Amino acid sequence: STPKPSSAASDVYKRQINNRPKDGTISLAQKQIQILQKRNTEMRKKIALLVRRAKINDEIFEKTRSLNLSVINSTSWNELNETLATQMIIDFDADFVSIHLKELDTINELDHIHFHDKKLPCEALMGNQVTQCSSLRAEEMGSLFPIDQYNEAGSAVLLKMKLVRGGGLLCIGSNEPTMFSQEIDTMFVRYMADVLACVINRLIEL
Repeated sequence: STPKPSSAASDVYKRQINNRPKDGTISLAQKQIQILQKRNTEMRKKIALLVRRAKINDEIFEKTRSLNLSVINSTSWNELNETLATQMIIDFDADFVSIHLKELDTINELDHIHFHDKKLPCEALMGNQVTQCSSLRAEEMGSLFPIDQYNEAGSAVLLKMKLVRGGGLLCIGSNEPTMFSQEIDTMFVRYMADVLACVINRLIEL
């Protein structure tokens, strides 16, 4: 059952009703109460938003942890390629993922790992940036993710990788042109790129 208000609270409420101006205007006390109620409502909304964001970050962290463990345990290029094809695309809802490497001893071309003699695709888009989010034309998407066909524009996040030899680029793409915008938080994918770079450096030396 709904608890009854205390007699003191009831008296305050009655006084507010009785003290209401006869012309229908709102008293100063009533106006202050309305302001406090509005602030409380806004505060509850902010707290709810923070809780939702915390849950999302927890989910991303858990997926990142699982992916990184799989990447670290990769003992061959084929295993690494398989991890990219499954966990990164499925767990992170990415439409495309590719790693581009240059100036390395090439192996057989894989679905998601590509080797280049000198120049990486779309290098001009990076400039001096370590991480770049951008909308891309269909032909640019095709150069980054060559196993798929593109008729429309998309978007991608491009991340340079620090390698002991040559150079590397991690590319995560979407069919949505606005999916990877300059406003998104790239902390988790930057961490993933660093882990991938460590594993690639190990595979290079094998």
